Amino acid sequence: MAHGNQHGSHAPGATHEAVPLDPENDIDAKSATIWVLVGTVVLFLALWVMVPIFMRINEAERQNKIYGVKSQELEDVVDAEQQFLNGANPTKRTIEQVLKQMAGK
Repeated sequence: MAHGNQHGSHAPGATHEAVPLDPENDIDAKSATIWVLVGTVVLFLALWVMVPIFMRINEAERQNKIYGVKSQELEDVVDAEQQFLNGANPTKRTIEQVLKQMAGK
């Protein structure tokens, strides 16, 4: 036996009447607009507060992890330069002696 259309004989696509609009479940444009605007304002206020806090924390971490770390190589170079300026150079003169000589000319 062949299976035919089980919904009866009617035009294709016409299965039931269109459902009327349901005002209780419709989206209220005014309410949705207010929620979007308030949400946007709250988002930007939160970012306005959080971004400076983040930047301060980021700079504090940078100070601690990058600028605050003393390396042995840097200390060695600074010590060598101090010795050079204090007379451990080919002329055996300190920086103060060189400056006095330059100022006298």
